[in-house]
Amino acid sequence: MRKVLALALFSGVLLVGCRPSGECPARDSLRASLQGFIPGRFEVESVQPLKELPSICEVVLKVGAQSIIFYTNKDGRYVLAGNLIDLVRKQNLTQTRQQELMKISQDLLKELQSHTDFVFGKVGSQKYIYLFTDPDCPFCKRSEPIVEKWANEKGVEVRAILFPLPIHPQAFGKSVALICDKKGWEEYKNGYTSNNQCEDGKKKVESNLQLAEKYGIRGTPTFIGMNGKIHIGVPIEQDLDKLIN
Repeated sequence: MRKVLALALFSGVLLVGCRPSGECPARDSLRASLQGFIPGRFEVESVQPLKELPSICEVVLKVGAQSIIFYTNKDGRYVLAGNLIDLVRKQNLTQTRQQELMKISQDLLKELQSHTDFVFGKVGSQKYIYLFTDPDCPFCKRSEPIVEKWANEKGVEVRAILFPLPIHPQAFGKSVALICDKKGWEEYKNGYTSNNQCEDGKKKVESNLQLAEKYGIRGTPTFIGMNGKIHIGVPIEQDLDKLIN
């Protein structure tokens, strides 16, 4: 059995111009071929031979803040999407690489500060993280005690950005009410809502949604650390530690 397996193939085959053997396809060539397959704006960040399988090229796409990894052969004719598993080391190579790439620049990180809706944890601390959260997201609710306990113990300020998802029809109104009524973490946790739907609140939530689209954030909870690293989903303490180290 081969040491590394490629799983979850694309259902289609992408045709890219042929190139001499021993080289990976050019980024511009790949970008042109992928235009019809990937919705929205994206950039081909890198194309390089895999260390474990030099005959296969790793392709990294950047969609907002998100990095997407797939694989192609040397002439760029075939594309593999999914996980590469090293059966000897029992390691998911794609997942490991994905974690390395899940990071935003410090310039983009600074933009998040003006979108903060409320803070909790060790307020005023030099250590901080950002949290994109939805008032009606069940995974956010599961995260709340984990994040709060961690932030208080580690002395971290958590800067919350309200990001109501369209699958939760009441979340937008709750987010607006929290902003208009100048409520914070405790009210958020307790499901605060009101009829106060001020225009400034609506504009603020809309700007949060636009920011999330720019960064390629599509789910909650999403955590962004002071070091630019990203964690998506319910965290454990070690996940949160990586955001400040």
